[in-house]
Amino acid sequence: MAPAGATRARPRDVEYAIRQFVGEAAIETGRVVLDLPPHSDAGTSVPITIGFEPQTGEAEVPRALHVLVDGNPRPHVVSVWLAPECGRAQVATRIRLESAQTVTAIAEARDGRVWRGDQEITVNFGACADVGSGSDTEIREFKPVSRVSVPPTAKRGDIVAIRTVISHPMETGLRLNQFNTWIPMRIIEQFTCRFAGRELFRARPYPAVATNPYFAFLVRAETSGTFAFEWIDTDGSIYTNRAPIEVA
Repeated sequence: MAPAGATRARPRDVEYAIRQFVGEAAIETGRVVLDLPPHSDAGTSVPITIGFEPQTGEAEVPRALHVLVDGNPRPHVVSVWLAPECGRAQVATRIRLESAQTVTAIAEARDGRVWRGDQEITVNFGACADVGSGSDTEIREFKPVSRVSVPPTAKRGDIVAIRTVISHPMETGLRLNQFNTWIPMRIIEQFTCRFAGRELFRARPYPAVATNPYFAFLVRAETSGTFAFEWIDTDGSIYTNRAPIEVA
């Protein structure tokens, strides 16, 4: 159960949140691919992959993808922005779910059209708003460490998989300490991947992204160079990593 004051998101909250992203645009059903288990024993770290099926003659990669839920204390889960160089839209991460609910994904195509996909999931033991461990001091002093996986070589035009993770408590701000006061929120609030100075992928995680935020996505290999990764913490800290690739 969520602590007092942390009300669950309702379907109309999800609809309102969607409109903050897409305005008055018509929303079409289909083409958004949601891959997550129909059931999870624990909602603390549920794997999810979001994709988008292009049609002939259209841009293959949508401008943005948004994931929302109607059973958590807040509807927002994660938003990602993709450059055309990604080659194909396929983003994987791990999320927190508090209960059986509907997961919604929104794709903003580059031609201005908006697409939607929904999937139900049941959860035995929810990741309540007060999920987490550690005292205020432990959370504040935690030192994240990042890891990235990039293929060392690729052929020109290949679409390669990029995998990243950073150790981080993703403290929700909805957990009480032993003195019955709120532990301040501390999350990774932005993750970015750049190549040759150009932003290829950017994520805006919310507290519903699981501890140790993980992101996997695709990039089309065109030239040799170095991927630069950056994580921004709500405490103001910035963490970086780099990985080279040789393209033949």
